[in-house]
Amino acid sequence: MKQHFDCIIAGGGCSGLSLAYYLVDEGYRGDILILDREQKSNNDRTWCWWSKSPTPFDSLFTHQWQSLKFANHNLQRIQSIDPYRYCLLRSADFYRFIQQRLALAPNVICHQADITSIEDAETGAIVRTENAIFSAELVFSSIPKVSTIAEPGHKLKQHFAGYWIETAEDCFDPGCASIMDFRVPQRNDTRFCYVLPTSSRRALVEFTVFSTQLLSEKAYAAALEEYLNSTLKIEQWVVLEKEFGVIPMQIIESKSAKKQSHIFQIGTTGGAVKPSTGYAFARIQEQAKQLAQQLVGQGRPDPRRYRSKRFEFYDQLLLHILTHRGNLGASIFGKLFQQIDFPHILKFLDEDTHLGEEIGILASLPPVPFLHAIWASYLGTNKFAASPPNPVRI
Repeated sequence: MKQHFDCIIAGGGCSGLSLAYYLVDEGYRGDILILDREQKSNNDRTWCWWSKSPTPFDSLFTHQWQSLKFANHNLQRIQSIDPYRYCLLRSADFYRFIQQRLALAPNVICHQADITSIEDAETGAIVRTENAIFSAELVFSSIPKVSTIAEPGHKLKQHFAGYWIETAEDCFDPGCASIMDFRVPQRNDTRFCYVLPTSSRRALVEFTVFSTQLLSEKAYAAALEEYLNSTLKIEQWVVLEKEFGVIPMQIIESKSAKKQSHIFQIGTTGGAVKPSTGYAFARIQEQAKQLAQQLVGQGRPDPRRYRSKRFEFYDQLLLHILTHRGNLGASIFGKLFQQIDFPHILKFLDEDTHLGEEIGILASLPPVPFLHAIWASYLGTNKFAASPPNPVRI
């Protein structure tokens, strides 16, 4: 096996495979090596996002919804999201589709190996595995840096556990997805469930928490069972699959690498996650396509996605509130979904709104928590400093 390549992709998950796909699709002629400890094939996660344009993966969608539901103890609101659609893609289908496409590309090699280090060099970069050393002019890595792995535990996270279930009777409306249901105990965090039905008897039901500490395995299971039994009133169901995930909810700057650097972070570690929501798939696609077009056009790779400073400001304030006063999350989202039409919320979360639209959206929210967040975040006084978290949350 050759040792030097034009491009090495370190990590064969969503962002790495997406970059390889777009490089091939855009006609990149350099040699590409994809390194990962395993070839992805299992359904290890489910991606959901909204879109108003066709994607290369439309034929792979397990389901799409034109209506969404928001619920809390005082409100249940269902609305059409036209011109958007809410899409569900299972990772196993995505992995298979990309791998079949790459197998036809003569300039792509996939190799299984544990990566031990990635180092910048004078004329390229060096990737060391347990049994070999590879070099390339450019390396795109979705593997967290050591500093990222070692981040302190007080950083806000979105963590979730879900069941794909099948019920004994018709219990779901496959035409409507419930994206936020706050009819669960909040326990001083922001906690909700969502229900993504693909038929009248089959759905993905997930329990999600925004907090700095993970829960015990039993706590996720207990919350899901309580929600299915007491809130949805489902008496009999069978668990077909289980899911679990953790997404960092923090602003990660995807900085342009130094002029002499040949290593670029992509995906979650490269700033492709919307910090205040955890949505990543669509942003990963945008980043991967942007990089592919830059390389084919002989430009310098730059994984940074342009975003207005306004949206970074909005994210910073909400993240501060959810970190230090998580108990306010349910009321904030409740006000938003009660007063603003769902398509406008999605447009805002896509960072596609203009200032006039944003003023109307922000005016629907309770002002006091955001004023305190401005004071604490930008004037250096944290009036809502959180007490040390318990080792195990319930």
